[in-house]
Amino acid sequence: MQEFLFGAALSAHQAEGGNIHNQWYEFEQKVLSKHNIKSGKSTNHYELYEEDFELARQLGHNAHRLSIEWARIEPEEGKIDFQEIQHYRKVLKSLKEKNIKPVITLFHFSLPLWFCKKGGFLHKKNISRFIEYSKFIVGELKDDLEYIITINEPQVYAYQGYLLGKWPPQKRKYFAYVKIVKNLVKAHKWAYSELKAINPNFKISIAKNNQIFVPARKNHPIDNAITNYFDYTWNYHFLNKIHKQLDFIGLNYYFYRGVKFTPTLARKFYQFHYPTCRKTDMDWEVFPKGIYILLNELQKRYRLPIMITENGVADDTDKLRQDVITETLEWVFKAKKEEVNIIGYLHWSLLDNMEWNEGFKYRFGLVKVDYNNYTRSIRPSALLYKQLIDKYTEQMAKTAKRK
Repeated sequence: MQEFLFGAALSAHQAEGGNIHNQWYEFEQKVLSKHNIKSGKSTNHYELYEEDFELARQLGHNAHRLSIEWARIEPEEGKIDFQEIQHYRKVLKSLKEKNIKPVITLFHFSLPLWFCKKGGFLHKKNISRFIEYSKFIVGELKDDLEYIITINEPQVYAYQGYLLGKWPPQKRKYFAYVKIVKNLVKAHKWAYSELKAINPNFKISIAKNNQIFVPARKNHPIDNAITNYFDYTWNYHFLNKIHKQLDFIGLNYYFYRGVKFTPTLARKFYQFHYPTCRKTDMDWEVFPKGIYILLNELQKRYRLPIMITENGVADDTDKLRQDVITETLEWVFKAKKEEVNIIGYLHWSLLDNMEWNEGFKYRFGLVKVDYNNYTRSIRPSALLYKQLIDKYTEQMAKTAKRK
């Protein structure tokens, strides 16, 4: 029986702290600092990773998703910081010693400032720099790698930075958005080829944010047409372009969106948060069954293994998180029982951390962080998740034995 991956995820800039050479740090100084938002030492995961991974081990995790910060590895173009490479070697060694399998991400929204000043992914000629970095860092760390995510949520990155303008570089240009998406497709396909040349046994994918879209008025033809348009362009267009360069599909799931054709929603692209009885602290709607729907659709379309690379809620009380983890895993294992090829579930997130332009006010962590002194405390949801890991692991072992 293939080992099912249970664990959680973090990203470098959101958790490590001290990432001063990327575009997010500049964005914080120029924009977010006006709202008293600065990453600073964040959760201080850069120094406390051993403690954090030990907590993950105690909580029954056998996998952990992390990102490698390109701006640490190459703070200036062509200048490699080998001490940072050694740091990430220690990080991977720490996971290995605890029997926790790493799932690394090469690009999780943060990029070296020098790369962005050259136009970043907006210019096709710059893609080669990302490929050089990918080949270099994977080559350095290859002995401890198996699962590699090239790009986290490519359409979210393009949408927030080049269409809505909420993230750096704060553009609001549709054609720039289209160009970024096109170039990220090329970047993944190129990186896939080059990394497979290093080791054909690497399992490579992207982390794809897919959403549930429903028409606000079920019998309204335009609402239905736009719903179908969003479903295809957001959920499947990117995957259709790269599915031959995927060894599995990384699925991030958070959103349940209503679609309605009205002039008042036009600037929101005719979308709104679909009403449900439960909302997160960020006012995101909660719909655990959505993961079952998405898993089945991905299986039908692509016939590839699926790893849930992110799923979670902002919930300071921790009550909603417990309910959502329980219900979500029920739907995940219902899909698995029905022969959907699911290989792992990684919760977002292991720790409370910086929620990009929202700062530190929202709490996603299984482990609570006191930002005054960086102490950690295990939340009840983390203990519940451990019980569920034990439960589903035992069920899978019994099923495999019967077969």
